[in-house]
This record gives sequence, C-alpha cells and structure tokens, in this order.
Amino acid sequence: MQTDVKQVFYFNADASAVGGFLHEPFRSVPTPCSAALSSTGGHTTTQATDFNFEDGIKARAAYTHVSGRPSRQNGPWTQRTVSVVEGFNLLDRVTADRLVAQMFIEQPAADGGPRKISFAGSHFSNLRIDGRPIEPVLDATLLPPHHREADAYNRDAAFNPELEWPELTEFARRQGAERLAEKDLPGWGRERLGWIAAANSAEKAAFEGYTLCSLVNRIEGVTVGQASAHFIDLPDFGRIFLAEVTVLPYAAHLTMLRAELGCKVSGQVTGGTVGSNGTTMPPG
Repeated sequence: MQTDVKQVFYFNADASAVGGFLHEPFRSVPTPCSAALSSTGGHTTTQATDFNFEDGIKARAAYTHVSGRPSRQNGPWTQRTVSVVEGFNLLDRVTADRLVAQMFIEQPAADGGPRKISFAGSHFSNLRIDGRPIEPVLDATLLPPHHREADAYNRDAAFNPELEWPELTEFARRQGAERLAEKDLPGWGRERLGWIAAANSAEKAAFEGYTLCSLVNRIEGVTVGQASAHFIDLPDFGRIFLAEVTVLPYAAHLTMLRAELGCKVSGQVTGGTVGSNGTTMPPG
C-alpha cells in the first residue's frame, strides 16, 4: 500500500492521424486511428493502413501512440504523444511521404519549477504541392537541430523536455508580433494573428495563457500561391497551415498540416495531430 503519495497526477493526452469535415452536404472525415491515454497513465498504440475517404483524402498508413508515467512516485510526470501519417494525399494536390507530430510534456513535482515541453522528432518528409517539393524551415527555438532526428516509432524514446512553459508562450507572442510586421502578410492572415499581439491590457487579460505559434519559421519552394508565415494560400484549393501549436494555460496541441478547403470541396482537414494536458491533485 502506498502511504507516502503527496500528489496524484491525472494524465490527459491524445493523438489522431487524419480527420475533419466537409460541407454540402456535411459529413465527417473518419479518423483512421486515434489514441487516448488513461487518466492513470500507461500507454496505447493504434495503427491503420490504406485510408481513402471519397477518393480525395488518403493515407497509405497511420500510427499513433500515447504514453504517460511518473519519473518518481511524487513526480515529475511525463507524457509522450505521437502521430505519424504516411503517404498523405489531399485532393491530389497536397502530398507528403510522412507527417510526424511528436510532443513531450513534463509536469514538475510540487515546487519543482515550471512545466516543460519538447517537440522532438516532429517533421515533414517530402511535402509537395502539385508535385513540386516545398520546404518548411523549422524554427530552432521550438525544435533545436539535435531534436530533429528522434525516432517516432521508438516507444522507449526518452527526451527530457527543455523548453519551459513561460518561454513557449513568450516565443508565441514574439513570433506573432514579428509576423504581423511582415509587409507581405495578407489581410486575412493579419486578422488571424492580430489577437496574439493584443494592443491593450484588457485584451491581454482576456487572452492570458492562450496563444498560437508554429514550428515552421518560413516556407521555401512555393511557386504556386502565396506563402506567408506558416501558411500557404493556394488558388482553387484553399489555405494550408503547417505545424501549428495552440497553447493553453496547461495544455498544448500540435497539428502538422491543417487545410481550410475552398474549392469544389469545402471544409477542413487535418493530418498529424497530438495534444497533451493533465494536472496534479492537489494542484501544485
């Protein structure tokens, strides 16, 4: 019987491969494999092959994994979430050999410092638009070079999260401000990012702890459409958003590819999504 437990951590983590919805008529895009973590931790893995929805959203294979465990009895606690999509194909215009989303979050023990995060192993492999390669350049602050070779399929992978939560939120605000300053940022993009760099204290208070950023610093190789920040506006298709990170006070979500479709097919589709949350009781 455990008699020296001071805090209990309630785990909360999930991963999905492909999902979304389409309009006219409305229908959901089924998720070929998804995984969710028990509140007591542990691990679970799912796999799928040959996903094909309406001959327009395809994946050759998909793999998701979530795990959570304490480093010691009273913390810290670590959660790992992984989503891999192989042979991704969206309407035969956006393709990738592989989309990999991976996130580690460490919840410290009581009085053990701030929560930490790592995106080690997240990457795009052979991302293409209309058959032409494009190159998302990853940001060294959120994804240092020595974290880019992590093996997403290695369930025993152990990365010590290094980026502290306050640094993540500050980076997101700074990245948002820098992108708002870009002259070629389209008006719709400026509206999307404007809230991140809220101008007055009342707005800042309303969004305290909530922000958005991207693992992608810039996009190279785009010859059709307009590339700005971490998104691409593609004529007769829609908008593509790469490696978006949404940050909440105690949670984060990473989506490697999200599309807002605005052509003969309308709706939203994602590829490679992971999320992680969790809290201690009593709160630390």
